Amino acid sequence: MIFQILNAIEKEINSQVKYAFGISEDVIILSNIVDQSGNKALQQDNIINFTLLRIEEDKTLNKVGGWQGNFGRNTPTLINLYLLFSASHTGKQYPDGVNLISWILQYYITNNKFTHTELPNLPSDVDSITFELQNMDVRDLSNLWGSMGSKLLPHVCYKIGMIPIYKDSSINNESALIKGIGKNLDNL
Repeated sequence: MIFQILNAIEKEINSQVKYAFGISEDVIILSNIVDQSGNKALQQDNIINFTLLRIEEDKTLNKVGGWQGNFGRNTPTLINLYLLFSASHTGKQYPDGVNLISWILQYYITNNKFTHTELPNLPSDVDSITFELQNMDVRDLSNLWGSMGSKLLPHVCYKIGMIPIYKDSSINNESALIKGIGKNLDNL
């Protein structure tokens, strides 16, 4: 489900950027900034990395019964996703990266709630998602970028809220897929 949400966001924001800047290729790519070896995860320059930073349970709405979604099912656990958009532009392209980050900031301030109308590829269990700008102090920024193994890049961070995870979700179907992958690995 999380990948479907991230994929829907990536497709939608790339579509908007292409229209706004008159470009034909995707410039916002779902990826780590660096790989496990500490090297750039993508060898492309002049892109915006779109990275999942963390997943957390939304305890506020879960505890007070604030969920207003589909009442025909059991009450879901609500989660929040923290997403980072960071510009990998260097040298003379650096202003282009700052410009794209600025545009993303303005776009999600103006358009902070999305339903199936705006994001048709949202999973059917998700009625809507909201974007909330996240502030980080200098120490948190230092810890974030240091733990990722990267130097500070122009960036903006958002919390994507109110994603329901149901106890009866498709985990059984996914488990079968994982078991199938395991069988294929045994044959290697």
